[in-house]
Amino acid sequence: MIYAPVALFVYNRPQHVSRTIEALQQSEGANDTILYVFSDGPKSGESEVLIDEVRHICHHLSGFKQVIVNERSSNMGLAANIIDGVTQVVREHGRVIVLEDDLQVQSGFLRYMNAALDSYCNHSVLSVCAYTPPISIPDDYSYSTYLTRRIGSWGWGTWRDVWERVDWGVPSFEEFITDKHRRCLFNSSGNDLSVMLLKQQQGIIRSWAVRFAYWGFISGLDTVYPVKSLIANHGVDGSGTHMKKSQKYVSSMTDFIDVDRFCPPGYCDMRIVESFRKFYNTSLFRKVINWFKVNRYIYLNR
Repeated sequence: MIYAPVALFVYNRPQHVSRTIEALQQSEGANDTILYVFSDGPKSGESEVLIDEVRHICHHLSGFKQVIVNERSSNMGLAANIIDGVTQVVREHGRVIVLEDDLQVQSGFLRYMNAALDSYCNHSVLSVCAYTPPISIPDDYSYSTYLTRRIGSWGWGTWRDVWERVDWGVPSFEEFITDKHRRCLFNSSGNDLSVMLLKQQQGIIRSWAVRFAYWGFISGLDTVYPVKSLIANHGVDGSGTHMKKSQKYVSSMTDFIDVDRFCPPGYCDMRIVESFRKFYNTSLFRKVINWFKVNRYIYLNR
């Protein structure tokens, strides 16, 4: 098995960072794994005390094959930090496993991720991830993974040949946003996707994830999910920059995924796809608001 390096993105939450690293140290294969840490810098006028504490933790780690800490001199923001950091790692190693500082992995996390990166390499796959939302998996579903067209940003991995093809400028956006059929296809994994992409293009949000998802959509690439999660997000406690406090995403956990029962590339179970879509779909009220935002943009830019 090829052990992909882990890229860990941290900022100013030392307690979260400690929990994330402690769990990763206990994951099978940690001793064979290179850990890259990308520590974002302070915003203008921000105290550096917590950032320095995080960096002190990261400079005194053991339990990994090697630890390489990259300290940003100024605040890049999560999206730019991830795009730049992942690019550095995949250029050096060909593949990467990505974590943020609010994720807590199970003991089987690295085994699953590395096996999935091996198994789905050179197929029509954008990424593999370790979290699955609390959706309904049919009792007669015999595989340990499933495929959708929505990326997972909580513990994920990809390959150099995929990552380096991504156009972060969101190609053909105007043609896409005015095409109702294509928007519906993009929203087949959750009707929040098109409006998130619109907000990205308007500069309201800065998201690497929705741009990565869009690239996967226009390229016809799937994302691999386990039937049970090997990761939990303790950033939904309200302390994070991008996540509000919520119990919505609490999912059944496992420390073992049968790597010999991965679903074949391209295999689609529509029962799972529908359950997945419903989980990420917004309320009717929010759907109406999003419809208005998209159509207002189209009207003003025609």
